[in-house]
Amino acid sequence: MSKRFISVPTKLLLLIFSTLLLLALGFSALSLSRLQEEYKKYHQETLSQGEAQFALHSDILRSKLNVWLESFAEITKFSQQKDVTIFADQLANQFDGLQFNLNVENVWLVDANKKPLFVTSIMPSAVENNVDQVLKHQRPNHQIQCQQQCQFLLSVPLLNNQGNVLVITMSASLVDMLYAINTSLNSEVAVISFPLGGSNAVLETNIVSASNMELAHALLDANKETNLARVLAKGLLIDLDNYSYLVNLLPLAQSSDREFYLSLIDDVTSFEEKNAHYIQQFLISLSGIFFILGLFVYLVARPFTNRLLRLSGALPLLANKKFDQFREVRLKRPLLFSDELDVLTHSALELSYELEQLNIEVEQKTKELENIAMYDLLTGLPNRNMLNYQLRKSIANIRRYPGGVAVLFLDLDDFKKVNDSNGHTEGDKLLIQAAERVRLSVGKIDLACRFGGDEFVVILGNLKSVNEAVTVADQLLTQFKEPIRLGTSIFYVSTSIGISYTESCDEHAEDLISHADIAMYEAKDNGGSQFHVYHQEMYQRVAHRVMLEGEVRQALAKQQFSLSLQPQLRAEDKKIYGFEALLRWHHPERGMISPEDFIPILENSQHMIELGYWIIHRCFELAIMIREQNLADIRIAINLSAGQFVDVNLPSYLQSLLDKFSLSADIFELELTEQTLVKDIDHTITMMDSLKSMGFSFAIDDFGTGYSSLAYIKKMPIDVIKIDKSFVFGMLENHADYQIIMSTIAMVKNLDLMVVAEGVETAAQLRSLTENKCDIIQGYYFSKPIPEIELIEFIKTHIHDGYWKTQVDKSE
Repeated sequence: MSKRFISVPTKLLLLIFSTLLLLALGFSALSLSRLQEEYKKYHQETLSQGEAQFALHSDILRSKLNVWLESFAEITKFSQQKDVTIFADQLANQFDGLQFNLNVENVWLVDANKKPLFVTSIMPSAVENNVDQVLKHQRPNHQIQCQQQCQFLLSVPLLNNQGNVLVITMSASLVDMLYAINTSLNSEVAVISFPLGGSNAVLETNIVSASNMELAHALLDANKETNLARVLAKGLLIDLDNYSYLVNLLPLAQSSDREFYLSLIDDVTSFEEKNAHYIQQFLISLSGIFFILGLFVYLVARPFTNRLLRLSGALPLLANKKFDQFREVRLKRPLLFSDELDVLTHSALELSYELEQLNIEVEQKTKELENIAMYDLLTGLPNRNMLNYQLRKSIANIRRYPGGVAVLFLDLDDFKKVNDSNGHTEGDKLLIQAAERVRLSVGKIDLACRFGGDEFVVILGNLKSVNEAVTVADQLLTQFKEPIRLGTSIFYVSTSIGISYTESCDEHAEDLISHADIAMYEAKDNGGSQFHVYHQEMYQRVAHRVMLEGEVRQALAKQQFSLSLQPQLRAEDKKIYGFEALLRWHHPERGMISPEDFIPILENSQHMIELGYWIIHRCFELAIMIREQNLADIRIAINLSAGQFVDVNLPSYLQSLLDKFSLSADIFELELTEQTLVKDIDHTITMMDSLKSMGFSFAIDDFGTGYSSLAYIKKMPIDVIKIDKSFVFGMLENHADYQIIMSTIAMVKNLDLMVVAEGVETAAQLRSLTENKCDIIQGYYFSKPIPEIELIEFIKTHIHDGYWKTQVDKSE
């Protein structure tokens, strides 16, 4: 989801606008609060002035009436009159003057019993109440009394020298008072009434009197406020004909059904206009500030954003490795003071130099890695990756340039012996010399590669026939016939070569290499130091081997293996020396499989160790069976594989079996091949010493076919030497074989070791070996290997008292 772009000036403007708006709202709230306070203050002042003026003019009216009454009483000498009727007549004569001069509307003169002496109208209840108060407290009393009209009532007590008390009450119109208030406050005044009780009394308002009756009615019609309590507390602001009026109410009087108020009507138009003008000026000023600040922010931020945009536009040049173009972009500005953008620009320039340097180093490292990926670090030859690339390329070129492509797969013969005897450092030096010989044997357009370890591969292209590849193979074999000198050391190292050839552009590179590898192993199996050209029969043999490997794994799982035991006899007296345990495989479909077919496969299998332990355990079980047949001194020879012999768990396993079966280790002979012995001399001697200390004896199997020497034999705790049957077979026909056997027997005797001859099949062979002091005889002349299930019956049939039967036992 893409983000919407908003420029920095816009963001700054929005930020400042938001800040100013918050400030404006704050100032507006303060201003509104100030206006409310001013309005409230104005309302309170107006109300206070109205109350003060009303009280003042009420006092003036009362004073006038009091002064008139006191003056009239003195003039008429009321205090000296005995007849109160005279005073009543005199008051009646002055009534017109009271009406004219003091706006007195009615006069009531009563005695102490409230008997009327002079009245101008029926005495209202309010007048009676006022008279009662005067008679009760013997002092003047005044009040505002409202019915249809509002009047000022003043009741004053009079006392003559006879002790007669008279009460004179006058009601005066409020017109003069209202006019005086209007004049003093410059406000319109009205007396209005509301029904007594009820929250919506304003809706039934009556105007009793007003200084401006038309305005009062207009305001009453324009009024929308219905809450009398709110009007009394805050006043009432009414807009009428472009004018604003503030109406305040002062309580006057209360009748049985209505309430009367003095209404002060003030024109506050100028006040409202002043407030409106203030708010307008405030908004205009605020808008102006917004505009000026926005313009200022834009003008200030625009150069910064232009520089940022210029920098962002130039940064992709770094990604495209255009460092010089990036530095040509004008990113700095010639100002006196630097800012954060200058720091950013400087960092970007520094980054360009760092990235350029890093890019140079990456390119150099890439080339080095390409060399590492394509070339062998030790020999400098192309490696397997380059081999696959060039071979695919050569095969593809067959389509354009018809011809053949050959792959020569080389493996140095017995190179592991060099590493084991002289160390890996010397071995690496030997590989470098071998690589140089391979390089010199190929043409400039051909390719020589190190495939891995001591294996090399040569690719030959544009061949007319496979014979050209054979010629190169001969040259390589000739090169390796010459010894390799490393300092003072001389090494004779031959090589085995496999050749695969194709003229098809559809051939796969992996298949060509695999075929050459198969042919190389064919050459190595035939003695090495030669070449073989791949043909289909080789693949079939390999396929057969692979199939056999799979069947071997199944045979292990299904327990198809068993043991057969071949007797070993002392040559001089035919006493049973022991049995050699030999592994046999009975296939459910093909019957017995020759050990020569599956033993080599097992030797290179991860299952050999597991099977080897099974063989050892079974030999211990068979040893118990043989001892039960009164053959206590019989030895069992157990063949150990190379993998089994280097297993660190072998001594502990053998010890556990000795403890389990309560057997002595001296009845077991462990047979090792020469290849196993020389694989790791130090480990071999250590392991043999460990097992020898437990009581086991050792025999070298197939002596004379491997690489053993007297030096090795002297170092190792060996007990028995077994002459390979290949020498015994031809000993009487081949003088060389005979001499080898005789020399071996003599040498072994000098070392105080026992000699076992394998493959004895004729009486002549037996006689010759016996005459030459051979110790033990093993072969078909006496017995073939006996399956373990037939062993007990075989012992009963062919062995008597530990000796081989040569005649019928007549005692049975």
